[in-house]
Order: sequence, then structure tokens, then C-alpha cells
Amino acid sequence: MDQFTAQDDLGHLIKKHDQEAFHELYRTSFNKLQQYAMRYLYDWDDAEDLVQDAFLSLWSHPERYNETQPVFYYLLGIVKNNCLNYLRSLNIQYKHQDKIIEAMLFSTIEDPEIDEDIHERLEYILNSLPEKQREVLLLHVVEKKKVREIAEEMDIAETTVKTHFQRALSILRNNLKFILFGI
Repeated sequence: MDQFTAQDDLGHLIKKHDQEAFHELYRTSFNKLQQYAMRYLYDWDDAEDLVQDAFLSLWSHPERYNETQPVFYYLLGIVKNNCLNYLRSLNIQYKHQDKIIEAMLFSTIEDPEIDEDIHERLEYILNSLPEKQREVLLLHVVEKKKVREIAEEMDIAETTVKTHFQRALSILRNNLKFILFGI
């Protein structure tokens, strides 16, 4: 499939409803887009749904794709808008700030649109957390370990794990809420 090596070629072919090109784009981009959606949602199923919606939108309305940018970045924009619309519809910004902060921690995809200042502040705040709080936070958010597993691994009580996690989130929330939510 050498003909599908360039994103520009994929975008051009997809505009012509080329199924093979669409499948190649889906195969090479889906996981990255899902990880990107996780920055906003922190829920794999919701992220998967919104990425699938983005692909469906591209397939259903290829005329909306402007070939001046790579098709991946076009999809990235759709995913971002889908995520923001989803969050607005749930009014999640104020009710679930912890999930948004956790999503930022979980994210590993490089995104040209994400403000480096947020990442720098996040890294600084993480590094300034007490060691056990940082360890619990990273084990739970990044490695997706359950409270029970963390308690066993660190040889501490589950309630202590919960306390460390809540304190770490509180510190993150207090330090990032101005940037994230304008509060």
C-alpha cells in the first residue's frame, strides 16, 4: 500500500470516497485520535465513540475536508470539537474537574494545538507533589490501577490511597483551574 504513505494522498482519495484509503487512515490514525480524545474525556468508550463519529463525519461529508491541511489534522479538529461539545452537553467543566485533570495526566499524544505552558505547569506541579501522592496519582491515572492494587503495591491502606489521590487532585485542581476553566 505504498500509495497511502502520504496523508495528502489519503485525503485526496477519501474525498473521492475511496474505501481503501479510508480504511488505511482509520487503521493508522484511530488510536492516536482516541488518545487525543482522552485528554478531554478520560473515558475510553466515550473517546472511541467520538473518534468514530469524526470518521463518520469525514466519510459522510468529504466535501467539508479542505485539502490544504493533512487529513489527520482535519480529523483532530473534528475530535476536539466533538469532545468539547460533549463536555458542554454534560456540563462537565464544573461538575467533574477531576476527570479533566486526570485526562490531561493520561494523555501521551503530541498535539500541536495544546499549549506548552499547561504541560510545563502540570509537570512542575506533579514534581512538587509529595512523593506518595505523586506515586498514587500516576499509578491510578497513568497505569489505570485500582485503589486496591495500589494499596497492595505500596503496602498501605485503601483509605490512605484514596486520601493521597484526593489530595493530589486537589493540589492539581487548585493550581490548574485558572488555566483550564478561567476561574
